[in-house]
Amino acid sequence: MLPLLLACDNVSCPLNNTVECVYGFYASARTAGGPFVAGNAVSVADTLTVTALGADSVLINRLYNKSGMKLPVSFYAEMDSIMLTFKDTLGQVARDTIYVSKTNQAHLDDPSCPLHMWHTVTAVSSSHNLIDSILINHPEINYDGLENLQIYFRTAAE
Repeated sequence: MLPLLLACDNVSCPLNNTVECVYGFYASARTAGGPFVAGNAVSVADTLTVTALGADSVLINRLYNKSGMKLPVSFYAEMDSIMLTFKDTLGQVARDTIYVSKTNQAHLDDPSCPLHMWHTVTAVSSSHNLIDSILINHPEINYDGLENLQIYFRTAAE
């Protein structure tokens, strides 16, 4: 019985082992026709639903009044594609699609722990209905919870 107890080692496995891509929401301070200028953090004023393209899965349903989001990352795919659907109080809908290219690295904390995938963002692109730009803030997606991508939304002045 003693060898079985010694074989189970949950001390080496981190409790905070969720691998999610962290997105922050910001206002673009770009003037009409001018260069990109980073603005301040903003909260979503419309209801936001996020779906995974190709999987027909709702990742976030009806996010409101938040300045960011955390989304799961595909295990092996080289690109994740998500659709952001904004719906205002009048029922008007606007959509943007985000494409995140990444590399995947198997990560093992300890042989007794489950395998996780860590990722490195190599490129990001989007449609530009409400999104002005997306910047890679911290390319490594792992346990640290740092903001990986900054989404800059167009302002009403544009």
